[in-house]
Amino acid sequence: MNRNPKEKLARIEIRAKPKEKDKIKRLAEKCNLPLSEYVVQMALGYKPRTVLPDVFFDFYNKLCELCNTAGFTPETENELLSLIDEIHSELLLPEKETVKQIKNGIEGSDRWQQQDSGLSKTG
Repeated sequence: MNRNPKEKLARIEIRAKPKEKDKIKRLAEKCNLPLSEYVVQMALGYKPRTVLPDVFFDFYNKLCELCNTAGFTPETENELLSLIDEIHSELLLPEKETVKQIKNGIEGSDRWQQQDSGLSKTG
């Protein structure tokens, strides 16, 4: 997700139970994202990826180096480059759910219960 750094941001307030907030915060931390960015990405249908361990990046870099230095046939090199691209897109880039996937997730999960919202009835 690319954002214009000069664009003014609007505030959105949500309510969550303390346990829900803690869980969302932990999930955001696993993705190395601020809480607000995590919530925005999820609301827009993206699935932020958890941060992979350093050993993955070491392996990924070695695989890229191998591709650049080894004397592969053009076919083998193309297959290796394709594998590197697949690893990059599957594990590093945020995934966006389709509308069908979102509907299936909603229908397959426990029924969502609408929370009370809006102005307080007491005043």
